[in-house]
Amino acid sequence: MKTLLCLGAGIESVPIIQRVQELDYRAVVVDANPNAPAVKISDYFLEVSCYHGDAIIHEMRRVIPYSDVLDGVLCCAVDAPVACAEIAAALGLPGLSVEAARLSSDKIAQETRLHAANIPIPYFSQPEQGQWLIHRPAIVKPADSRGGRGVIRVLSGIELQRAYNEAAQQSPTGRVMVEPWLDGPQLSTESIVQDGRVLFTAIGLRNYARLDEFAPYVIEDGFREPFETYDARNPNDYLRILDEIDRIIDLACAALDWYQHGAGTVKGDLVIHDGEIVIIELAARLSGGFFASHGHPLAYGVDFVGEAIKAALGYRCESIYSYQRGYVCQRYVFPAPDDIGKTVVAIEDVRAGKIPIECATWNINPGDVVQPVTCHPRRWGQALATGRTPEEARQRAEAAVIAMKAGMILE
Repeated sequence: MKTLLCLGAGIESVPIIQRVQELDYRAVVVDANPNAPAVKISDYFLEVSCYHGDAIIHEMRRVIPYSDVLDGVLCCAVDAPVACAEIAAALGLPGLSVEAARLSSDKIAQETRLHAANIPIPYFSQPEQGQWLIHRPAIVKPADSRGGRGVIRVLSGIELQRAYNEAAQQSPTGRVMVEPWLDGPQLSTESIVQDGRVLFTAIGLRNYARLDEFAPYVIEDGFREPFETYDARNPNDYLRILDEIDRIIDLACAALDWYQHGAGTVKGDLVIHDGEIVIIELAARLSGGFFASHGHPLAYGVDFVGEAIKAALGYRCESIYSYQRGYVCQRYVFPAPDDIGKTVVAIEDVRAGKIPIECATWNINPGDVVQPVTCHPRRWGQALATGRTPEEARQRAEAAVIAMKAGMILE
């Protein structure tokens, strides 16, 4: 039996680790939280931060009885590509080089490399404290953070120095970057890449309908998948967009030295601005947010998680065959302004009623104090539903989060 080192044991990691075991592989799970949801399903658990490769290697060699037969390492809904690459390099496992993986975590280095390769990205700058030469609206963000922490949309009423300070606090290296906010459909993409070629890309439309509510923070309220666009004046535009996304990701992977040999998945944040595809940022890892584990299989019939697992173990991906199964919509549960500062007493399970949903999870637990939503981990929970039409899927997901919130008891 092959053994896969799984980085991350949070609620989003659970279906990925379950898939590892369904494929008849052993799952060694790494997380700093011994009470994380996936710990109880792991074949072996290692209590150490999944963001520090050296610490993982040290602890693994010390306590894991079969570390000498470890066959692969995978980020399971965590943004830890550098640690993943460090482990792979130290143990001779399949994966990216550490240098290439750093281009996934360091957004400034990534965009510098993409710009040099003439790949469309937003114009970006690195302001020194107090020096601002930007047009608004703009995005101020850390160069190397996770989960939307410190990402601020700067409008006319937002004080620039505050945005800089907050972004810098969320950067481990204290670096800040500024980009223009580009209007247009915002897309989440995920591509299976092998030997420098995109085999298949799944595309979801990100829901930013609540930007004003959570301003100045950029908070996404789920996604809709598959992404479809249609212009009666140009009916071939949709196919052009699909082809252009694959072409640009091909070029980006070549520039970043991602999966030029072997296979893996690439998560993308893209925007269609003035009819053109622009890369906001890319990540050389499997996506979280139930995008890969639920969205892709339900929308396209493609087992992204299974392909990522096999790639991490050094297997080659076969041809990818997709078909549209239906429409998928995800929505999140958010606190009301009056909820801030209250304590969660209990969460009643009201999800199993008459609302047909595929997946519903909580990020908040009894005893937690409700905090303002300034980044994605502050969202309370999520529901993901399918439908015969995009509207039916949306209605089901939104009804589910209303029912979930009704089961919250605060004091």
